[in-house]
Amino acid sequence: MSADEATIGLATIVVFGVGAQWIGRRLGVPSLLLLLPAGLLAGDVLGWVQPQQLFGDLLSPLVTLLVGLLLFQAASQLHLVDLPREAKGSVARLVTVGLAVTFAGAVAASLLFLDVPRSLAVVTGSVLVVSGPTVVGPLLEVVRPRHPTSSILRWEGTALDPLGATVGVVVLNLVLAADRGGVHPVLQLGGRFAAGILAGLLAGALLILLMSRFWLTDDMEAAVALMLAAGAYAAAELVASEAGLFATVAMGVVVANQRTVATNRIEGFGETLEVLIIGTLFITLGALVTLDDLARHAGAITGIVVVLVLVVRPLTVAVSLFGTRLPGRDKAMIAWMDPRGVVAASTATTFTASLDRAGFDADFLLPVTFGVILGCGLVYGLTAAWVARLLGVAEPPPKGVALLGDDPWLGDFGRCLVAAGVPVLRVTSEPLDPADGPAPPLPAVSLQAGVHEVRRALEEADIDKAVLSFGHGASLSLLEPDLVELVGRRHVLTVPREVPDDVVGLAPLRATAPAFRGEASRDDLGRRHQAGAQVREVRAPLPPGAVLLAVVSPGGDVHLRRSPGAVRSDDCLIALVDPA
Repeated sequence: MSADEATIGLATIVVFGVGAQWIGRRLGVPSLLLLLPAGLLAGDVLGWVQPQQLFGDLLSPLVTLLVGLLLFQAASQLHLVDLPREAKGSVARLVTVGLAVTFAGAVAASLLFLDVPRSLAVVTGSVLVVSGPTVVGPLLEVVRPRHPTSSILRWEGTALDPLGATVGVVVLNLVLAADRGGVHPVLQLGGRFAAGILAGLLAGALLILLMSRFWLTDDMEAAVALMLAAGAYAAAELVASEAGLFATVAMGVVVANQRTVATNRIEGFGETLEVLIIGTLFITLGALVTLDDLARHAGAITGIVVVLVLVVRPLTVAVSLFGTRLPGRDKAMIAWMDPRGVVAASTATTFTASLDRAGFDADFLLPVTFGVILGCGLVYGLTAAWVARLLGVAEPPPKGVALLGDDPWLGDFGRCLVAAGVPVLRVTSEPLDPADGPAPPLPAVSLQAGVHEVRRALEEADIDKAVLSFGHGASLSLLEPDLVELVGRRHVLTVPREVPDDVVGLAPLRATAPAFRGEASRDDLGRRHQAGAQVREVRAPLPPGAVLLAVVSPGGDVHLRRSPGAVRSDDCLIALVDPA
């Protein structure tokens, strides 16, 4: 492969991988539905990505290392406080009893629909047991099931990846009659688990020590966390293959649940890393499959998907969660969420090479696995949100507004929004008025309580928009990146400031959009409010000279940039109105 071809291949992996996820999030669909077709397009159709030629012998180690880092990122977001006691028991049952039931069901489906030897059908079933955060996480963002169902599904997916991969290795070794160091393959499971957990605990403890002693600069925290995760993975893999996945998951859980140091920078960096790794894996592995292979096994793939979705998953949840206090609707939602992810694809890639070297005809394994991943993704991606609404377990989309600033008119604006039924959180840098009591009409939090307390309040509030009104150098400006991360840049609106007369040229552009269509500055609103103008609810048409601040639809949706000419008769208008 020439240097130009390699450059085109690497660039295609990044462009297709990140682009598919970007388009998926813009359309509100799980990115898996676009990633696998993009991989087929990049490899079989266009021929721009040829993984075997591009990476050679590095393909399998690279894929497993990236999967390990991906699991570290997913595990670093698993907080035990999100799981009540009964939910912890549900997760434990799903990753033990549920794993066994799913394995048995997947093996039965493979025996039923694949014309292959029994040993290879068992290997196929072991590959198909894993779910994974790479597909569960994006699907949960679209479906938004209520708590604790969402946490149970997230924990199950992350814990199943290393467990399922290890079960697959044990099964493969049994099929190949491998005997590592005289230890039976079944007994190796305990060794892999112990080696991985120990390496992960040591790496997590070392990271916490480095951060607590301030031996890391802030901008190096995420990079060093990634370094230690890679080191823990490699150390565990040297002891036993697939133990590295246990190491990265264990390290992530330790980092997420310790109370010694803050890990915001690590989590923020991990989101970018997650997008890049998921895109790289799916495009690279998808390029190994051809459309002809998928068409050849289409019947078997369809049959396996139907059995996994309609029989195996409901049976798994019924057996695993029998006798728990989880409501029946939540159990039904869990029974309709079991997509397969990138760990299944990477495991199938590695197993195919091992089986081929041993003389088995395993060319079917990779296309069948990818077909099942795509089939399950289509079923759950297109129906899970509808099922959640049908069962009544879907959380309504957030509709609240965060108001940041100390301007008096901002408080009146917030009270009008609350009166219109809109959740509001006021964030100020000044002390809260104790006269408001423990439950003021306008929920508020002061920056004097601490930045971490304000960030926690913003994360827990039901907001999807924010209005910022403060000057240059204001302490509240520290929270702008948090709001951009929380609700998205296009939903963070800044009240523009006037440009002094002695300043020549245009005011510098802000990265966020101007609030209220940019028709009123913060200085102008403050002067008019001090002169007696009031923020109140009005009806169309607007009074002369009034500034339209918000339009609240009958369904509770808030619009902060709607033109007065686009309002409807049943809309609630909130405006700054001058004295009569």
